[in-house]
Amino acid sequence: MTTTPLQIGYLDPDGGYWNLSDLTMANGYACTGIAGIEGLPVSIQTLPLLDGTAFTDVYIPQPGTIALGVIVGTPIGGTQNDYYKLLDRVVRAFLTRRKEAPAPGYLVIERPDGTSRQIAVYVTSGLNTPDVGIHHTVYALTLQTPDPYWSDQNQRSMTFAISNAAGILPLLPVRLAAGSVTGSVIITNTGTAPAYPIWNITGPGTPTMQNLTTGRKWSLNAPVPAGQVVQVQTKPGTQMAYNVTTATNIWDSLVLSSLRDLWGLMGGDNQVSIAMAGSSLATSVTLSWTARWSRA
Repeated sequence: MTTTPLQIGYLDPDGGYWNLSDLTMANGYACTGIAGIEGLPVSIQTLPLLDGTAFTDVYIPQPGTIALGVIVGTPIGGTQNDYYKLLDRVVRAFLTRRKEAPAPGYLVIERPDGTSRQIAVYVTSGLNTPDVGIHHTVYALTLQTPDPYWSDQNQRSMTFAISNAAGILPLLPVRLAAGSVTGSVIITNTGTAPAYPIWNITGPGTPTMQNLTTGRKWSLNAPVPAGQVVQVQTKPGTQMAYNVTTATNIWDSLVLSSLRDLWGLMGGDNQVSIAMAGSSLATSVTLSWTARWSRA
């Protein structure tokens, strides 16, 4: 049986891609070893009980670390001066800071089926203590991962629009009955971690979006005007509600009774309800998300 190893790459903060799996050293560098991509760290808190057992109160994933070894040598056909220039490039690529601010790189793992997953990383140690030789240098880098989950490189999306024909069609875009867009659809998050949708809503209509699988929902307290586009981002830490057409922050328009519950898609099937009161044939809703994973 033929086996294909994982392919390792690095996307630096400037957008340059480094193929670390080319063991021929054609470009003068390669990965010598990697650890910390097989799972994710967790934090647990327990409360002691009188019977000597404990109640688990908190169990959540935590930011982690990845150990990455990189060897740098003279490129094929190059000179010793080319070697030192390459070292300059390597140190800049793995220094995750740009414009006087933190700027992550991305470790990219390609699986045998051709799909790729990536994770944002900051280099926290190893750049200043390499094993230096005359013709080669070996870096043992420590990479910090603020988000413990890996994510697909490609985004997925579904579009909901209105048709003159009543009912929900099984083909994309999903077309719902005119007048008041109301319907539900099964959205499958193929990842093993929650995925956080980005909603782009073209008016007219007042949206109410509910994940019937988890019982969570959010809505707006005012209609999206005809022809205008509102974007709602649900990822914790970057949540926002924004009128793209008028360049206006509409965070206060999220209905307080729903506690601004900008829900995510759980791993597996999610039954999602889309409701747009006061909609017309011009109304549409696009839902985009990126699958996330607990390992590379």
